[in-house]
Amino acid sequence: IIASISLFGFDIMPYGAYLDYSNSIKNNGYIFGIYSSNFFKTIPFKLEIDLEHTLIIYKDNIKNWKQNDLTFIGNFYKRNNLIFKGGIHYINVRQNILKEDNYIYILGVSYYKTFKYNFGIDFFYGDYKGFNTYQISPKVGINFGYYYSKIGSFYLESTLNHIYVSNDKVLKSNYTNIDIKFQNFKGLFTTTLKASFGKSSYKVANGGFIVYNLSDEYKNSYGVDISYTFKRFYSIKVGYTINNLNGNQNSYINNVYTISYYRTF
Repeated sequence: IIASISLFGFDIMPYGAYLDYSNSIKNNGYIFGIYSSNFFKTIPFKLEIDLEHTLIIYKDNIKNWKQNDLTFIGNFYKRNNLIFKGGIHYINVRQNILKEDNYIYILGVSYYKTFKYNFGIDFFYGDYKGFNTYQISPKVGINFGYYYSKIGSFYLESTLNHIYVSNDKVLKSNYTNIDIKFQNFKGLFTTTLKASFGKSSYKVANGGFIVYNLSDEYKNSYGVDISYTFKRFYSIKVGYTINNLNGNQNSYINNVYTISYYRTF
């Protein structure tokens, strides 16, 4: 849900999502969160913080899933084109008698040429109750086109995720999948098409801000986001994603509707 944030000053973004399930023991769900970042030019260093609450409502008198997430990520900028990052994503889960505190540790490095290309790699270690996860995610992105042309400019990014899960509750222990993101920047609008191919479970996404920790197996997903910027420092974004999953011995679909408001100071 977290969007790409600028490198200038202080940014804040409240967001929300509605989750709809079909052919599942889950009925629906809600996500509410707030993201902020602060860029310190003199260091230079960017601190990102995200606080999120998730409620998933189950059918058949199954107790609801209540989850709180808190993420801290620090980004250190070196030589105008290198970024080293480290952070932690804390997950607090409550469901009936289930009470867990889980931790995702985040490390990454990336190299970029502004408005040209970037590449990097992220490492994630998940410390869950009774098992662990390991993930390595190399990625590459390229910018092309001309912003002031009739069709605007474009950005294409690909991320390869390899995940190991030391938990016999999932269908297998090793997963490899690929995320694709394609963006168009035209005037006040930014349109993002995204897709994920290949099965995954306990995947960490969006640089560490999103963790799929419900043990379900994701098969593929497709989505679109549209962002509109007004008065230079304000923007609003709406999005839709459809996920195809395996869980509780059957396949089901999860539709996600998102909205966010972004403000920079």
